[in-house]
Amino acid sequence: MMPSPAPFAPARSAPPATRRAAAAFALCLGLVLAGCESMPAGSGAASPSTATGTSTAAQAHARLIEAFNGCNEAAFIGAYAPLFTFATSNTRQPVTTREGLQRYLAAGCAGRPNPTVALLAQSTRVSGAITVLAGQYRFKVPVGSGGAQLADVVQNFTLVLERMGERWLVLAHHVSVAP
Repeated sequence: MMPSPAPFAPARSAPPATRRAAAAFALCLGLVLAGCESMPAGSGAASPSTATGTSTAAQAHARLIEAFNGCNEAAFIGAYAPLFTFATSNTRQPVTTREGLQRYLAAGCAGRPNPTVALLAQSTRVSGAITVLAGQYRFKVPVGSGGAQLADVVQNFTLVLERMGERWLVLAHHVSVAP
């Protein structure tokens, strides 16, 4: 088996600064998803249980973003379910282990300043114990020599959360560079 590439390895066709920015953005994506709450257009009034699911899932997403931005490994990894899939534009194959998440976060947090993410837009769909969040993140990633400059990279995301006990945990998280 060949060793997996660094999680921040940029696409070969993009300029180096863009690839680094995209990689950092992908890392931050998971953390941004919980920042906003909105129901899909045409969904009508939310029932109390749907509203509660939307609110608590959004809070879980906000905590994930906060953990990413703060390089809080325990909180970041702890936000994921025991079985999960995490994929970005920068991962050659999905991350499915806690060790893989640890390596992914550590790669971004090794530099100074570390990449950060902000939620730009999000829609929420609740179905029982499952909530799907979709939208866009804006990653600020260091570029250039020494990483003194920051670049903005907008990425689309989809985040699937499942309520397990009293917590919403990430089942699937996908982030890709917006066209």
